[in-house]
Amino acid sequence: MKFGFIGAGKVGIAFGMYLRKKGFSIQGYFSRNHISAQIAAEKTNSQAYKKVEQLISEIDFLWITTPDDEIQAVCNHLAERKLFREGQIVAHMSGAAPSILLKEAQKRGCHIYSIHPLQSFAEIEKALKDLESTYFSIEGDLEKMHLIEALFKKLGNPIFKIATKYKALYHAAACVFSNYLVTLVDEGLHYLERIGIDQEEGFKAVLPLMMGTLHNIEAMGTAKALTGPIARGDQLTIESHIRILENQMSESVAFYKRMGQMTLDVASVEKLKDKEKIAALEYILKEV
Repeated sequence: MKFGFIGAGKVGIAFGMYLRKKGFSIQGYFSRNHISAQIAAEKTNSQAYKKVEQLISEIDFLWITTPDDEIQAVCNHLAERKLFREGQIVAHMSGAAPSILLKEAQKRGCHIYSIHPLQSFAEIEKALKDLESTYFSIEGDLEKMHLIEALFKKLGNPIFKIATKYKALYHAAACVFSNYLVTLVDEGLHYLERIGIDQEEGFKAVLPLMMGTLHNIEAMGTAKALTGPIARGDQLTIESHIRILENQMSESVAFYKRMGQMTLDVASVEKLKDKEKIAALEYILKEV
């Protein structure tokens, strides 16, 4: 099976390198910026195409790795030019968008998929290394699903299949785990900065704490891994947190209370069963 890519950004290059590393044949890349295609081709020992029709004619499996808001337009353009041939597999790698973005390819006899690596691609070489242990989500046509499964079995990556109707919810979850984690860390670093600890030093200090928490979640699950004042029902400590935030960082009070409310929900599953303490914390954490 010969693979080709439209789009030569970090995702397209890193995944192409990964396929090549695992023994698959990369035919080449097409990009509006031909220099980008040349860079991708060099890294994957493949070709940089100046004409997209030539690339499409020489491959069995097309990966559209453009920015999300360009995927459908790219597919529609190829379909309008009648460049697809029946039986080709066409996939995009967006986490948020379903395979239906590629419906014009499907109308021309192609099998369409949304295949998303549950991984961030901030830097190509690191992404290539991280791909070794990355899960992939797959959504799309059932007819050739066995070929997609076989591909990832050979790659050695675990997969999970999701229904089209849940694609946006899946991506929302990925955003919480990745993007919102950054926001959560940033918020905590601002607290440390307010008391005179610079963000770089603060991050070094709390990283072992965060990693320990993640290891506990891995070992025990979220409910049993939870520690701290809410898990203990410690009303006085939570009140002191809110008072200092109201005095020093009033803009963060609503955030702290909302996180506290959600943490109380987790605590009540395993760690905190005292109904009076739960009620008291609910009152303290009410957003007024």
